[in-house]
This record gives sequence, structure tokens and C-alpha cells, in this order.
Amino acid sequence: MGIFRDGGYSASVEGYFVVNGEQIPLAKTNGRTFVFAKPCELAPGTAGELLVIVDGERDSRRVVLPHGAAAGQINIPFVVEAPF
Repeated sequence: MGIFRDGGYSASVEGYFVVNGEQIPLAKTNGRTFVFAKPCELAPGTAGELLVIVDGERDSRRVVLPHGAAAGQINIPFVVEAPF
């Protein structure tokens, strides 16, 4: 998956949900939900960092999973904890 930028599309995009230092790989995100690259279970209220790396540039924000995540769940809703 690429992200459009001036002069073309990005070469490399990675996404992770970081909890207690563990980087859980993401398959995709859309700003309201994400999809884990492999099954994962997390309790409701789990907080962590949504980390996106585009062409080596890191961007992250603190998010909370209000409903947690069940193994096999496709879309995991999240809420941005501090939007600024």
C-alpha cells in the first residue's frame, strides 16, 4: 500500500499498535479502525500508540481500544486519546 505524496507515491508504509513496548503489526488503518496483520487479543480499554512509518518518517498518536480486540476480529475500533 502506498500513500500519495508530491512527486508520486511513497515507497514504504508500515503500521503498528505499540502496547507495553511490543509492536503489533497492522495490515491497515483508516483513522477510526485498524486491522492486525495476525490475530491478537487485547482487553477493553487497552491504551497504546498507533505508529505509522511512511518512507522512514514516524508519526504516532496515543489511542485507546474501547472494546478491546478479540482473536479473529477484523476491524478494531480505536479512539484518539490526545488529538493534538
